[in-house]
Amino acid sequence: MTKVTFIGRGEIGSALMHVIGKCAEVRAWDKDQSKIAGKPLTMEEALKGAEVVFICVPSWVVRDVCKEISLFINKKTVIVSLAKGLEEKTLKTMDAVLEECLPQNQPFGVFGGPILAEELMADLPSVGVLGAKDQIVFSDLQPLFQGSSVRLESVSDARTVALASVLKNIYAVGLGIAEGLGWGWNGKGWLAAKAMDEMNIIARLLGGDERIIAGAAGGGDFLATAMSPDSRNRETGREIAIAGECVKTSEGCHSIAPVLQLVNDSKQHLPFLLSLDRIINQHEKPKKVFEELLRSSS
Repeated sequence: MTKVTFIGRGEIGSALMHVIGKCAEVRAWDKDQSKIAGKPLTMEEALKGAEVVFICVPSWVVRDVCKEISLFINKKTVIVSLAKGLEEKTLKTMDAVLEECLPQNQPFGVFGGPILAEELMADLPSVGVLGAKDQIVFSDLQPLFQGSSVRLESVSDARTVALASVLKNIYAVGLGIAEGLGWGWNGKGWLAAKAMDEMNIIARLLGGDERIIAGAAGGGDFLATAMSPDSRNRETGREIAIAGECVKTSEGCHSIAPVLQLVNDSKQHLPFLLSLDRIINQHEKPKKVFEELLRSSS
């Protein structure tokens, strides 16, 4: 059986371990050792002989994790990141962080798509999207999901998959705010269309592939994240609307300012994103901002 190691035993790491546990020999490491069943392993022990490593940590620690695991992996070990955010200081997508921090020519990919942890644990139908320029990464991962509830799709553009994962979280927070404000499906439907339009604009500005943005890695993941009561980003948005402040940490909230820096002079074409920045980072009242967004949009 393929030897697979998970770095990070949060919800998504645990859910993926559940999915592939029948087809692979799985191990895990987490900085919180209480999350590891049985005898805790050092990172070196957890990575010994690993053929595939899933990095299931927040985007802001991926660089440090990559540097550390590089000490213990071999040149054929496949590295897959599930982090869905931008690196705040460098504004880099996760594929760029991996390429920069992993050993040269290390096979890697980014994993996106609508893969809510709660639904993976319940063995509900799901589609994961693997972005990897090296086909060997998909060839190594696909057997792990055979016979499971997850169908794995592959695209060669890892950067757009990583970008889509960032954007869907941001706009899911926005739909959560609308939910918390009591908007109905008419208003939320309009907002969802606005979100998809802006995701496409940002993709064009940053050289992304709009076909991927429109597919499972972009639109599919956005809809799942924006609509599911199990979504952290949606729930964060709801709490912002109800409590008037951001009381939870989410990748979506963290990513707003970096994306605005990336689009720079074109941000005037992104009124929904600017509205979220006013609420999250400038601490304006959600109700007032969303009413202005609705009135000002043509």
